Amino acid sequence: LAVFDMAGTTVDDRINGLPLVLKSYHDAFRSHGVEVPMMVLNAQRGRDKRTVISELGGDKADDIYADFVSSLKENISEIREMEGAPETFRKLKSKEVSVVVSTGFPVDVAEPLVDHLGWISDGLVDSWTCSELVGTSRPDPAMILDSMKRYTVDDPGIVIKVDDTMKGIEEGRNAGVYTIAVLTGTQSIQQLDGSGPDMILRSVKEIPDHLEKKRML
Repeated sequence: LAVFDMAGTTVDDRINGLPLVLKSYHDAFRSHGVEVPMMVLNAQRGRDKRTVISELGGDKADDIYADFVSSLKENISEIREMEGAPETFRKLKSKEVSVVVSTGFPVDVAEPLVDHLGWISDGLVDSWTCSELVGTSRPDPAMILDSMKRYTVDDPGIVIKVDDTMKGIEEGRNAGVYTIAVLTGTQSIQQLDGSGPDMILRSVKEIPDHLEKKRML
């Protein structure tokens, strides 16, 4: 089983050079007079978005969240897959690995985004999940554990988790699975290394070769 994060890992959420998630956070907070430093927002990447806004938005959180989700939805058609993601999915599937994509996006953003990319209809991904569906946010390992249960995988030693964020790496470690950090997101190699991944790669493009060298594929 392979569980991949979406934005920053398998999904390129940059629009006009800016990560959509961070821009949407920033604009939504500012429109309601709440100033949150970009450094703080960047540290929240990988977490459930409603949880983040609830913690930082005070009594304006509901309105901020509504604007945030609206911004994401408006830009779904502009989002593209990360270079190498389809080829990596295809390689894993050819080796009978179940592939799941996971995200901190809510259902009403995650579902149309996966549909837009066509991964499930093209047979590249078996399913998707999000923190809203499992009821808890990263670094809790619920999305990984739920995926393991769905595909009847009992041994965490045959599961990999791939993510571009510290919270996502911590999620993988909490699940006891082999965890790969990639450098295509907005968090630095120093930050990612501090979260304790088993391996750091430049992008998902390098995953098949790495797993073959490790005799894990």
